[in-house]
Amino acid sequence: MDNGKSPAPVHSSTNSPIYSFVASSRSVKRPRPVKSCLECRKRKLKCDRISPCSQCQKAQRACRYAAEGDVVSLSDGSDVETPERTVKRNRAATSQESGPSTINYAAVLEDHATRLERLERQMLARKSSIAESSSTPAQRPAASSLTIRGLTVKGGLRTRFFGQSSTRVLVNLFDEARDFMFSRNKSSDIRDMFLNIQKIHKALQDEHRKVAAPISVFVDSMTPIQKRMADVLPNKAVCDTLLNVYIGASETIYRVLHIPSFMRQYNRYWEGNTQSYAFLPQLLSILCVGYRYLGAGKGQYHDREGIHIPTASSLVRTWLDGLRGKQLVEFGTLQAEILQLMAQRMINPQNQESWTHLGLIVRMAMTMGLHRDPSEFAQKIPPFWAEQRRKLWYTILELDVHMSMQCNLPCCIREGDFTCLPPRNLNDDDIHPNIEQLPPSKPIDQHTDSRIQVFAASTLAMRFKVVDLINRTDSLQDYQQVLELGNELERVFEDARYIVPPSHPKDMKEVRRQYLTRVVLDMHCRRPLLALYRPFALSSQDAPQQIVTGYLRSSMILLSYLDELDPSSPEYHHIWHMHQLVLKQEILQAAFSVCYYLKQATSGSESLGSSNLNSNVKSESIEEPCTIASESSILLSLPRLKSAVQKVLDTLLKRIREIGTDLRDVVSLTVVFNTSQGGTPEQKRDAIKSGMQAILDAGLQAIHANKENIASMPIMPSPASVPMNTMQTNSGFMNHMQPYATPDTPNTVPDDFSTMWDMEFWNTTPQSSLP
Repeated sequence: MDNGKSPAPVHSSTNSPIYSFVASSRSVKRPRPVKSCLECRKRKLKCDRISPCSQCQKAQRACRYAAEGDVVSLSDGSDVETPERTVKRNRAATSQESGPSTINYAAVLEDHATRLERLERQMLARKSSIAESSSTPAQRPAASSLTIRGLTVKGGLRTRFFGQSSTRVLVNLFDEARDFMFSRNKSSDIRDMFLNIQKIHKALQDEHRKVAAPISVFVDSMTPIQKRMADVLPNKAVCDTLLNVYIGASETIYRVLHIPSFMRQYNRYWEGNTQSYAFLPQLLSILCVGYRYLGAGKGQYHDREGIHIPTASSLVRTWLDGLRGKQLVEFGTLQAEILQLMAQRMINPQNQESWTHLGLIVRMAMTMGLHRDPSEFAQKIPPFWAEQRRKLWYTILELDVHMSMQCNLPCCIREGDFTCLPPRNLNDDDIHPNIEQLPPSKPIDQHTDSRIQVFAASTLAMRFKVVDLINRTDSLQDYQQVLELGNELERVFEDARYIVPPSHPKDMKEVRRQYLTRVVLDMHCRRPLLALYRPFALSSQDAPQQIVTGYLRSSMILLSYLDELDPSSPEYHHIWHMHQLVLKQEILQAAFSVCYYLKQATSGSESLGSSNLNSNVKSESIEEPCTIASESSILLSLPRLKSAVQKVLDTLLKRIREIGTDLRDVVSLTVVFNTSQGGTPEQKRDAIKSGMQAILDAGLQAIHANKENIASMPIMPSPASVPMNTMQTNSGFMNHMQPYATPDTPNTVPDDFSTMWDMEFWNTTPQSSLP
C-alpha cells in the first residue's frame, strides 16, 4: 500500500566506498557492551537489565552484574563475540565445506573436562558462601518449648499433645507455684487440704461421668431410631423456648439454618405432618445447645422442663452412623453433623476430640463440593441453595479456625484450598427457595441475620495466617510477621466498634442483642490476637513492647466484657452464664496471663525473699516491659489486674459443679495467683492456705459432704508411673519419683504425695474415655 513516501534506495553495488568500509570493519566483530546480568547470560535468558532483574527475582537467585572492564568468560553466556567463538564457527564452516571428516574425540573430551572443572569451581564457591551464611546464627524469637507446648506419655505408647492454652503448659510459666504444688515438703495442714481436694475432684469426676452417660432405655432400645428421638422430645412450649435461645445465641457467627424454612418444618411437625428424615436429628441437637445456654446445670439431668443432652446427642450420633450411600452427601445430613458436634461440645468439652470430628466434617463438605463457589459449576445450583451452601461452608471455616487455635494444632483447611465466596449481608426473610436472583448485599453497618458471619468472613485470611504462624514459631527469624499481623488484627477492632457503636437502649432484649453482637465481633479477632502474642509475651525475654502491652490489654479486655452490664438487670445472670460457658478456656488463659504480669511487676522488690519458698526460682529479665505494660493505662494497673483474677477465681468456685470446670484449673490458678502478688514466704503460704480452704469449702458443698465425710473417703490409687513432659521442675524431684502403691490403710497419706498428685490429679482424661 502506497503511503505517499518512496522507499529509501537500496545500494546493491558492492564497489561503493561506503560498503567497502563497512565490510572491512565487520571482518573483526567489535564486542558489544555487556548489559545482561551474569545469571541470565549463563542461562541464556532474556534479562530486563534492572537490579535485581525479573528472572533472578522469579528464581530467587542472587542477581549480579559484571563490573565495567571485567573479562566475562564463555561460561557466563557473554554477549561478546570472542576470537575463540569465531575460531569454532570457522572450524565448523570449514568442515561443512570440505565434506565429512574424522571427528576429533580428544578435543571434545578436553572441552567437556574444561567445562566440568569450571562447574565444580562454581559449585564449591556457592557451598562456601552458604556455609558462611549458616555459621552466623540468625536472631529469632526465644520461646521455651515447655511454655508453649507439652506432651504426656503413658506406658510409652499412649500420648497426648497439649497446646499453649492448656493449664499443664501455663503452669510451667510459674516456677515457684509449680514447685510448691509438687513439693513433698509441705506442712501437714496444707498436705491434708491437697489430699481432701483430690478426693473432691475424684467425686466430681465420678458425678460428671454419670451425668454424661445417656439413658440406656432409649439408647439400647430396639425401637426405630426416629421413634426414639421423638420420645425424648419435651413438650412444644419447652421446645419453643429452647429453639428461640439457640437462634438468638448461636445463629450469629455459625449459620447452619435458614430460619424461616426451618420454622415452617417445625410448625408442620407439631401439626402432625411428616418432615424430612434429617429434621428430628437437627431439632434434637438445636434443643441441646439451647438448653445448655439457658442456665447452669441445664441438660445434665433428666427433667420434664428440658432435654437430656447426653441421651439426645447419643441418639443423633446413632442416626448419623446408620446413614449410607446418597444420604451421606445430603445437605441436611451435613447440617445435622455440624449441629451434633455443637451439641456434643455442650456436655463433653474435649477440644481435641472436637477437632478430630471436625476433620471428618470438612472432608464430607469437600466431597459435596462446598469448598468451590456454586457459580463455578456448569449444572446450575438455585440461588437460594447456593447462598445456603456459602453460609454453611463459612460456618465450617469458623469452627476450624476456632478449634485449631484452642488445640494449638493446624487447621484442616488452608487459605488456598477453597474458592467459595462469602455469603451476602442479608436477612433470612430476604431470600426463599423459589427466588430467581439474590438481592444485593446490604451495607455492613446495617443489622441483618448474617452480618456477624459476613464481617468475620472478611478477617478469615489473617486468622488463617495466625494459626499457621503459631504452629511454626520455631522457624521465625524475627518479630516482623508477628507485629504486622498484630497490627492488622488491631485495626479490625476499630471496624467492629464502628459497626456496633456503644448505645444504651431501654429494651432489655435489644441490650442483650447488642452486647452479644459486640462480644462476638470482638472475640472472633481477640482470640487469634491472644494466640499470636502468647508465645512471645509470656516466654520471650526480648519481646517488643507492642506485643507485651498488647497481650496484657487484650487479656484484660476479655476479662472485662461483663463490666458494661448491670448485675441487677434480669438478663444479667443468663448472659453471665453464657459468657462463662463459651469463653471458659479463654478466661482461664487470660487469668494466668495476668498473673504472669503480676509476677514480673512485683519480682524486682522480692528477688531475695522468695527463694525460701522455692529454692529454684528462675531469674527473669523481662520485668521492665511488664511493668511498663501495667502502667500504660488504668485498665492495666496492678489493683485492676489483681481484682480481675480474683473475680475469675470466685466465678470458678461458683461453677465448681459444672461440667467443664476442672478442679485442677482452680487449684493451679489459686496457687499461681497467691505466689505472684509478692510478699514474704510466710505471707504467700498463708494466702495459698486461705485459697485452698475456699476451694475445699466450695467442693464439700458441691458434693454435699462435710469434713467428717471427706476424711472417711478412701484415697484412690493412681495409675502406674509415667513420664510427664509437660510438668518440669527445677528441683528435679520429679525425675526420680516412684510409682505410688496403695497403702494398707485407705486414709494414710502416701510418702510421695507429689507422685499421687501428678499421676492422678493431673490426669485430664477419664480412663474410661481413652481408647
